[in-house]
Amino acid sequence: MNGNIVTLFFEKEKINMKRILTTYPIISTLALICLLLGLLTSFNGDAMYDLLAFHSKPVYGWQYVSGTLMHGSKGAPIWFLWVHLLLNGLMILPFGGLLERKRGFRQVLIVFVTATVLSSIVFHLLTQGQDIQATGISAVGYAFVTGGIMILPNVWKEFSRTVKLFYLFLIFLSGLMLLPAITGWISTLLHLSGIVSYPLVFIGSKVLKGRS
Repeated sequence: MNGNIVTLFFEKEKINMKRILTTYPIISTLALICLLLGLLTSFNGDAMYDLLAFHSKPVYGWQYVSGTLMHGSKGAPIWFLWVHLLLNGLMILPFGGLLERKRGFRQVLIVFVTATVLSSIVFHLLTQGQDIQATGISAVGYAFVTGGIMILPNVWKEFSRTVKLFYLFLIFLSGLMLLPAITGWISTLLHLSGIVSYPLVFIGSKVLKGRS
């Protein structure tokens, strides 16, 4: 009997995970990659940051993508990595998930690529000649937040009071983390590049649809 219950439980969880991966393929993949890199960095931090994160010397081309998926910073305590990952997760999962459910995985993928490229360019221009590194998917998170906020008025009535309060809290938290006094000017400008990314994709998609 107990064996049957355990089997049913795992079968149910398997179905739920498959549904999540099918409904949110981009967001779930990003979350899993960030979680995996977080675990690997927790055990082998310096090597992971040197290889995958922006660093003064050497700089590898792939770091403009891999650095977006990393969290924390070299030399910082491990708890900072997981706090950073948690805060970004609070943007990526609720807002990115809403965006993917309502706009589709293609737009979410385009938003991710656009925010990654734009924030990497901004970071490169801001830190030329400096011994500095930057990690984290914050710019992408702010792109998702921007898209999610634009969608919220259309789905607001569908949410319970608890969900509404949760989203309002996340919007407040996202606004708070934009302040240079909290994150510094470089982070603020990177976050703003993420905010700009979503309107670029949104307007671009409208223009392309209008021409088709």
